[in-house]
Amino acid sequence: MAHITSIGASIYAALAVANDPLASIPTTEGGFTSLFTLITDYNLIEDIRDMPSVGAPANIVKVPVYGQAQTQSIGAQSDAPDLELTINFVPSKWADGGILAGYLASKQPLAFQLSLLQAKPASHATVTAGLGSVANSNMYFIGKMESMDFTPSLDDAVTATLSLSIQSPFYGWYTIT
Repeated sequence: MAHITSIGASIYAALAVANDPLASIPTTEGGFTSLFTLITDYNLIEDIRDMPSVGAPANIVKVPVYGQAQTQSIGAQSDAPDLELTINFVPSKWADGGILAGYLASKQPLAFQLSLLQAKPASHATVTAGLGSVANSNMYFIGKMESMDFTPSLDDAVTATLSLSIQSPFYGWYTIT
């Protein structure tokens, strides 16, 4: 397949975390996709209920210019965004000693793959038989799982807010064909 080419909900959006320690920070499509080649190379953060906007936020600054009647707008350096994901919390997936809990406890930089999908793929591996089995658009970044807080509920699913700090630029959009 190739990039998503039509308007539609990303009903199978997924966030994958590479499970290999980062010896160096990848900056190319090949560098990132090689971290997610096999099903055993990554873990999914599943049960995402709500995802914030992702990308570099604008930071437009008004600058006065001597002798002009109005200010000029310039694009200034923006602060690195933080991502707060709301997930339907399943305790067994985040249990002490588990893989996802280990990522959260380690505070180590991790490679993330955000995949926008309009159909369920065979897997989230970066191969034709995985993500390439459906139209896909993928963004990559380096970040850390910083914290998680929980919201028990008597009338809805228990939710948790997973906070990620961003440690690199966003790379993409790429597609797996």
